Amino acid sequence: MNIDLTLQEERTNLFSALSRWTEMCLSQNDESEHSFNLLFKVWEKVSGKLWFECYWNDYFRCGKIVLKAARHINDVKIQAQLLGEVGYACMEGEDFVRAEQNFQESLQKYQLLKEFSKECKLLRYLGNLANRQKQYELALEHYQQAWDILNTKRSQIPIDDQLALHEAELPNVIGCVYLELRDFSASYQQFNLSLKNYQVLLEDYPHKRIRYRYYQTELIMNLGKCHFLQGDYEQARRCYEDCLLVSREISRNDTIANLLLSLAELEEVKGNKEEAIKLAGEAENVAGTEITSVRERAAIFKEKLLSKTIF
Repeated sequence: MNIDLTLQEERTNLFSALSRWTEMCLSQNDESEHSFNLLFKVWEKVSGKLWFECYWNDYFRCGKIVLKAARHINDVKIQAQLLGEVGYACMEGEDFVRAEQNFQESLQKYQLLKEFSKECKLLRYLGNLANRQKQYELALEHYQQAWDILNTKRSQIPIDDQLALHEAELPNVIGCVYLELRDFSASYQQFNLSLKNYQVLLEDYPHKRIRYRYYQTELIMNLGKCHFLQGDYEQARRCYEDCLLVSREISRNDTIANLLLSLAELEEVKGNKEEAIKLAGEAENVAGTEITSVRERAAIFKEKLLSKTIF
């Protein structure tokens, strides 16, 4: 299936095609499972592209209808996967109630299936969701549950790339909570542990380097924020610019938009109002219609600077 998902028309056509196949799954009894297998193969082929290119609205719409078909044929494993994926799209769109519903249902299904690695992932997602809502104790509780599972299983089975990714990403998200709590020492310690684990991950699994660099960009951005909040602006700039270089190389627009806004905030504290406004405008443009939370923050930031009276 060769389609150019960068084109709005093609993404619209994709949604229409997936909708038709879903209806076939719902209407055919004997052939429903076969139709769903074809439908899910298409979803697996296009979903990563939709997500990594930040077409989150289309990802959410398409994912929902594939989930509907998965429920119809009662495929619990695929339901669990899709619930987590659609839930994350809800979280990025700041629909926190629906995100939690999806995450909790996905977690329950993975627990039923005894897939502990996926269980760890969903606990991390729930922690991220709690952190976004400033429920810091709950976030740390979810992360600790994930660590406990990893520590238990680590001595029982060989470490694979999924376990290694959890060990790299959990310190990063824990560091984010400590950063929100302004515990800079604990935050910096966690970020550096995450950085160390990511370096091992990239060395051990070079064939997945692009994907893991995608995840690592948030860590580098978080390190920059840690320096920024402590007043070390030059070190913050180095982190932001290094991360911006990688993000542009792998076309990660959500991180690019966030970094441009972070650089705008950096220019503001240094008194460079015009440059700050310019960078905020760039962040707004990169965010576009998909990355709504960053676009709105950039617009508010820019408006605040433009409304200030210079005496």
